[in-house]
Amino acid sequence: MAPIRYRCTVLALLTMLILLSSNSYGAERIKLLALSKNTRFSSLNYCFESEPAVDFSIVLSRHTQLDDSEVLKMIRLYFPRTYEDFRTYDVLILACPTYNLFTTKQDKWIHDSIAEGAGGLNDGSVYSQHLYIAAAWSSGMAWQAFPNDAPTVTAKYGGWAPTQYYIVDVNEDARYPVLSVFIPYGVEEYVVPQISRLVIPRPGSEVLATMIGNYPKEEAYLTGWEYEEGRAMTLAGLFPGGWFNYRRNKYSPEMVMNMVFWLSGTPLIDDIEVYHRMKAGFSEFKRRIESLISLKEFIDRFGANTNAIDEEIIALQEIYSESAAHYLEHEFVKSEEVINSALDRFPEAEELARREKEKALFWVYVIEWLVSSSAFFISGFVLWTLMVRRRLYRAVRTTKLRSEEA
Repeated sequence: MAPIRYRCTVLALLTMLILLSSNSYGAERIKLLALSKNTRFSSLNYCFESEPAVDFSIVLSRHTQLDDSEVLKMIRLYFPRTYEDFRTYDVLILACPTYNLFTTKQDKWIHDSIAEGAGGLNDGSVYSQHLYIAAAWSSGMAWQAFPNDAPTVTAKYGGWAPTQYYIVDVNEDARYPVLSVFIPYGVEEYVVPQISRLVIPRPGSEVLATMIGNYPKEEAYLTGWEYEEGRAMTLAGLFPGGWFNYRRNKYSPEMVMNMVFWLSGTPLIDDIEVYHRMKAGFSEFKRRIESLISLKEFIDRFGANTNAIDEEIIALQEIYSESAAHYLEHEFVKSEEVINSALDRFPEAEELARREKEKALFWVYVIEWLVSSSAFFISGFVLWTLMVRRRLYRAVRTTKLRSEEA
């Protein structure tokens, strides 16, 4: 039998493969590359780490605690090395990168990939009020694929807003119904306590939402258009923070995914409530399967037989894969039914793991009791023998100095 730690590792790897492999779902996932600032890693991960439809990668492209040379090193290490590799991504998210650190070649790749059919989203309009970052974007080639007049915004000091509170008004008549389907769910009521930058829509683009509060008049918040073979969006705020803050706007993960679906040319969500419940189910499944695996690995350390738990985990993963397959086909109702059946099975698996843990810990408690009891009895015996019965007691003899006789 393989050592416990190897069996744990194999099971963990199997779990990740089943949760993340597109082949296990029977359909292709959306490959997404984020050129992102570090402070939004948690938000990006929340949006995509439990998302069956997305194969998600991040290239650290800005950092508040690293200097530019260190960030540049990260870009060199993790940015795709060839255009063929870069072109495998279906959607690019440029979340406020330090754009002046990208090479002319990388800038061209971003433009060309969108022109050839990829989707692109950039936030913060021109990323920064610092001219060296904004000018690097607006003087390059990639911005031309996006529906924002970057040179004009850059000339206005990056379009920085004088205030930091605004609300978003969704355009319900937009020809791209990416956000309008969320209007009945109160997404316009959230006051965003965050900066934004000016977005100047280019001719042919569509304003999907406007912002009210950060500027003297209502300004474009999210614009989108079709650029040659691809699609692109520009966001005035930060992504996926601000209006897309999942802690305050409970529909933000669904809004983000509808944007990703549109950018990748995938059909949009048609039933928001079903999709919302299903997304919650995927998140709960991920949390509970990770907890179950951690408990199983804990039990393994005591040498217990965990084959029954392994079988439950694999069975749950197979149900998850079936649900994900329906999800990728946009059969959301069926996907919800299947993921709920997996969630209904968790109590049985968790109870099985709990019983196995109690069995394993029982012998730990027994051994600890025997050791403690043995130490107590031995100490008592020694104390009784030496101090009470005095079987081994010997009086200390005394001596005195004698002077030698003269």
